[in-house]
Amino acid sequence: DCLFADILLPVNTKFEEEDIGTDSDNGMWNVVYYEQQAIKSRFESKSDLECVEEVAKKLEQFGGIYENVHARMMDDGMSHEDFMRAGFENTGAAKEMTFEQFKEKQYYPFPTREDYDELPAGLSQFYEDPEAHPLSTPSGKLEYYSTALADIFPDDVIRGPIPKWVEDGDGHYERIDSKRARTYPFLIVSNHPRWRVHANHDDMTWLREIETCKVVGPDGYGYEPIWVNPIDAGKLGLKSGDIAKLYNERGGVLGGVIVSERIMPGVVYQDHGARVDSIVTGRGGLDRGGANNLIAPSATTSKNAHGEVTSGFLVNIEKADVFQLAEQYPEAFGRSYDSASGVVVDAYIVEGA
Repeated sequence: DCLFADILLPVNTKFEEEDIGTDSDNGMWNVVYYEQQAIKSRFESKSDLECVEEVAKKLEQFGGIYENVHARMMDDGMSHEDFMRAGFENTGAAKEMTFEQFKEKQYYPFPTREDYDELPAGLSQFYEDPEAHPLSTPSGKLEYYSTALADIFPDDVIRGPIPKWVEDGDGHYERIDSKRARTYPFLIVSNHPRWRVHANHDDMTWLREIETCKVVGPDGYGYEPIWVNPIDAGKLGLKSGDIAKLYNERGGVLGGVIVSERIMPGVVYQDHGARVDSIVTGRGGLDRGGANNLIAPSATTSKNAHGEVTSGFLVNIEKADVFQLAEQYPEAFGRSYDSASGVVVDAYIVEGA
């Protein structure tokens, strides 16, 4: 995503900060721990708080922004440690130890409830007495008809109160029996990747040695795998190890072919979230890294369900000649590249811009 930003702020890594953390970010956790600063801030890197303040300073021409931000963030003189202390006080661990004791021990595991084995299992109480133990639904019962959707979005014909098959609508025309499928006849299945977390760890050298992590092309580049059924591969003249282009009217991405019966005919599979390495940018562009998010529908799940649509959309696939592309786009194919870890970040840095 940084490649699409106008300005990058040098925010500290976790190694450069002192902080507290938990083993979960969804409001429930088993342990809270103290994170010591491993190294001093490198070069120009700053904490999130410092970055906000520095941006506010640049906006001083609009009057008083820095003072307002500083006053709000520092809350009448609160230090970074004061913020940490306030966070600790709200974890529940403060009932068992002081902040100073916490910093010395460096962690606090929350104990299991002593009576956990006596707690009712699952929805057993609702099963036994639904009136006395209602669910959290508006009706208190199992709902096959969503009263909440009916009340809040009464005019939503796509996402109504009763689940039903929807052929198209709200900006989506991605079915294999649609007119678009004559040009883009394959549905792409695109899961969260197995060998990374979104784009994180896409540069892990050990993981990239795994056969299904990257397909090394004839140019030595590690391409994101595209799984193709043998029936389709035979029709398209594709074999394992070939480099192919997935594309639709929104653009195209390259990938390395893996021919396998583990994917059904009429479907291709490529994980989403690969690091962007654009050959041609913008709509109708081409990405070497296999970031198929770039060719996913821009419309959200539906007008009242703002989820991203990164799987189950129409594409076509064809064999690509990477050497021909290299001649056509020498700058993109000439970027710094490490065969073990992938694209080198220096390839995208513009100094003094």
